[in-house]
Amino acid sequence: MFRLPLRYIALTVLAAAVLAAVPAGAAQVPDQAVARDKVLQYVRKRFNIPESVKITMTDLRESAFPDFFETTVTLDDGKAKQSQPLFVSKNLRYIVEGSIFNLGGDSPQEIVRLISLKDQPSQGPANAPVTLVEYSDLECPVCAKMQEELETEVVPKYGDKLRVVFKEFPLVTIHDWALTAAIAAQCIYQMDPSKYVQFRSDVFKNQGSFAGDRARDMLLHYGADAGVDNVKLAACIDSRVTLSRVEANMNEGEALGVGQTPTSYVNGRILIGAPPTAEVFKLIDEAFRDAK
Repeated sequence: MFRLPLRYIALTVLAAAVLAAVPAGAAQVPDQAVARDKVLQYVRKRFNIPESVKITMTDLRESAFPDFFETTVTLDDGKAKQSQPLFVSKNLRYIVEGSIFNLGGDSPQEIVRLISLKDQPSQGPANAPVTLVEYSDLECPVCAKMQEELETEVVPKYGDKLRVVFKEFPLVTIHDWALTAAIAAQCIYQMDPSKYVQFRSDVFKNQGSFAGDRARDMLLHYGADAGVDNVKLAACIDSRVTLSRVEANMNEGEALGVGQTPTSYVNGRILIGAPPTAEVFKLIDEAFRDAK
């Protein structure tokens, strides 16, 4: 079972006439071509996306929430790509973008047990009463929004009472340079853990300046800004020596059912997307109360 925050309930309703080809309440995956055509037509119309912008969508797939499929819609204007994860109800009547809180499935205690905190990039003391673990993709715009919330709102509010642990979860099937960025981030963590957060933040803030053919140069640029040795960083990126660390994060996330970024766990409670800070505060405050 799950609960949708009120502001996201029926955020977008697909008209029944448009979706008549798929019976309400159908649990099976619908015809992918039919579903893709109808969803993308509606998204283009609903958000006034010009015809010059190409819109693509991954196949609907099972999500961690029994009444919803998940997918990722990508917009490409020829200069840059932006991707947005979406949940689509199984009767194809609702599209939800935002956060979904899981109130069932694995218990928070079981989730905490499955997450490794040893030798991981983090911010805040190891003995903090609440730990937020984030699975993130450096090319993901929603992840950039979440990073801004963490930097400007969440960490300043809770200080040493909160530990944030960062996990790499590059969406390699839809993002061109996310894997290289994850490898670079882990290189920096291995070289100097104190530089990791600044590098990560700089990449998020400057996503628009990246492109697949110049991503490596940009990563080296922001590595230098963070204060690491560029020659060593270049060698580390090119040798992909930290790929095993990235893959370990990805395998762990997949074992937990992570299907989109950012996905975070607050003392084992799942938080998907980058919701308003009030909702993040609420989840952290609940974790504080339970930790007492």
